[in-house]
Amino acid sequence: MLKDSKSLEVSCYVLGAGAFGVFFRWMQLQLAYNAEGLPDRSVWNFFIILLIAVAAGIFWYFVRRNEKAGLSLPGDFFAALRNPGKLYAAFRWLIGLVMIAGSVLLFFTCEVDMNADFLRVLSGFGVLTGLSFPLLLVCANKPHVSKNGTITLLSFLPLLFFCVWLLTSYKQNSINPVGWDYAVEILTLIVDMMAFFRIAGFAYGVPDGKKSMFLCMLGAMLSITCLADNRLLGQQVMFFAIALMLTMYNWIMLANLTSVPKDVSSAAEEDDEEAEIVEPV
Repeated sequence: MLKDSKSLEVSCYVLGAGAFGVFFRWMQLQLAYNAEGLPDRSVWNFFIILLIAVAAGIFWYFVRRNEKAGLSLPGDFFAALRNPGKLYAAFRWLIGLVMIAGSVLLFFTCEVDMNADFLRVLSGFGVLTGLSFPLLLVCANKPHVSKNGTITLLSFLPLLFFCVWLLTSYKQNSINPVGWDYAVEILTLIVDMMAFFRIAGFAYGVPDGKKSMFLCMLGAMLSITCLADNRLLGQQVMFFAIALMLTMYNWIMLANLTSVPKDVSSAAEEDDEEAEIVEPV
């Protein structure tokens, strides 16, 4: 696992971009508001947008670089997410426990919040997501044992989790006139949900390796960036766990890239071009 220089290189870029994101977001929160807590015009509002755009461009460059090198991610769920070995096992269960710990912490510290009911439901789905992550990766190593219904259910649970979190975030900020207070969080939740949606695509038979890796990288970076915001500690731990999950998913997919023969890739391109041609009636 650690010998895969490609996965290590990309993961370092993702974590590095996330570190810059935390700093930029922290500076924005410190300098883009006046003494009354209202937003002022600040260059940091532009910087945070620029950072996200630049990071997205770099991540897409990595995806295109792999494609130009003749590397492709298999569309089969077991081939795309295969993660054998004790080191993979230790990381997937550790990350799952981090998510569960954050969810439990949120459950026991949200009683004074005016949206406590929403947060309790969110913590419950967080526990399910923390369990589904390692179990799904375990299933990816057992193609002859894992059942399709189990795989699709484990892939679907994180999507419900993010739907609940989006509703919770909307409820928490429904009367907040300051858009910058929650804009980054909303964007992060949407990108994270899209990343897990693409991961679920391998289980549901609609894989897209390029979009999956790109969204995992961008979602991990944004999840780290959100740690600069002020929210309940349990939610902070959950965002950290999401960043780890997406980073590990991306690491695994990079490790499972396979070479595509030139004649096969060129034939596929020709088929795509022919499919785009619409004959007149």
